Amino acid sequence: MRDGRHGTPYIVRMKSSSHSSRRKDCKSTMRLSCDVDVKNRLLPSHGMKAKGRPMRCSLAIGRRGGSSSKPEGAVFLMLCSAKDKTGTKYKLKDNVEQVFTRFVEEGKVTLRLKEPAQDMCISKADPLQLKNFLSVLKLSYKGQSSGLSKVHLSTLTPATTAQVERPKTKMVILKRSDYPISQRFPKGLESLQVNGCGLSRVDCRILEMKSLRALDLSSNRIRALPNNPGQLSVLAELKVANNLLERLPPPLCLSSLRTSLHSLDLSENSLKFLPPQICELASLLRLNIANNQLTALPDHFGQLGRLRFFSVAGNQIEVLPFSFMDLALEEVDLTGNCFQSQMLEGSAAHFGRTQEGFPSLLEVAARAIKKQRIAYTEEDLPRHLYHHLSQVKWCVCGEPCFQPYAKHQFTFSLHRVAHTLVGPTVAPIEGFLCSAFCWSSLQANPNAPWKCRRK
Repeated sequence: MRDGRHGTPYIVRMKSSSHSSRRKDCKSTMRLSCDVDVKNRLLPSHGMKAKGRPMRCSLAIGRRGGSSSKPEGAVFLMLCSAKDKTGTKYKLKDNVEQVFTRFVEEGKVTLRLKEPAQDMCISKADPLQLKNFLSVLKLSYKGQSSGLSKVHLSTLTPATTAQVERPKTKMVILKRSDYPISQRFPKGLESLQVNGCGLSRVDCRILEMKSLRALDLSSNRIRALPNNPGQLSVLAELKVANNLLERLPPPLCLSSLRTSLHSLDLSENSLKFLPPQICELASLLRLNIANNQLTALPDHFGQLGRLRFFSVAGNQIEVLPFSFMDLALEEVDLTGNCFQSQMLEGSAAHFGRTQEGFPSLLEVAARAIKKQRIAYTEEDLPRHLYHHLSQVKWCVCGEPCFQPYAKHQFTFSLHRVAHTLVGPTVAPIEGFLCSAFCWSSLQANPNAPWKCRRK
């Protein structure tokens, strides 16, 4: 039976390199740890169905004992598992019908053997090691003795317990004495929890974990997060609660976390300001920034369109940004903030500009950069211009502005944006107006400023 996931033949081209480096590479690929599911292709013809499931195995290419020094000796593929560490050997020369490698980049291939009539479905292998392993495999089943003579195949030996054990994917460290100092973290770790260990920074070894999906560093003494997440390209959950954080690095929000991060917990810290770049975390579903020292949310906070659970309890926020009305939350917690006790309905204030003249060239250029969402960094612009762009305000019409014509404040029912409310049911919303036209539109809808948005 053909495995539909691995549907194209694999063509291997050996890279030209020095004799010593080739020998070193080949030696490192003689054994491969992976999941293997062996399917007998003759069972369906007898009305039978295979009931097996993938097992953690070790695949090795080599010669039988006593023949490793003979280049002309037969080469075998040995499959070892926890139940059979001695292994089952399959002759390779002229015995591989096809190799399916459509998903080799995901660590998946299927080997179709002629005798016995079996499909060996390989998964959860390291892609680079798998490619190198297939290179040696092709030399073996094609019978290319000239290439094999340079590989120096070793004698097949039974697998060790470590080679057939499923790799550790979860690690919990709750004591400083258990924290690895000289040892490495397991390579395939997907979840790491380090609590109460007194860490003052994020260990650089953690940033090298390519498979890590959940990282919990709560209850430590971390003062700063790195600007770059390193190789944490699939990190979906990050908890850094109950630490000493004073800021969230803007570059971190513009990294690979923009698309991978689903949950962020920064509660119980000393944050006084959230960078506008946090609104770039497009995949964020859950955000907890409770019990900090925040006085405001970014003006474009409503850009977090996928956000469903939000807590900003125990801060010092006085007013919410106008874009907050764009959210569609399941639950919101605004308990313990400094919302005004007496909120005016539809109050508005000019900024002293009774007539709107032509905007400056700086204003026009800055608005265009924000409206077109043109990317820039501190290295691209003079410091004063970079700072100026960070002061953007968003008009109730949806346009960016840097010299608002006026601002507007009104009471907003949180039931409009959330299914479950914890704390107040209403909150003050503050919006900015970019022009006299928007001011006139607001006068026509003083208690419904969202109607002023341009279509």
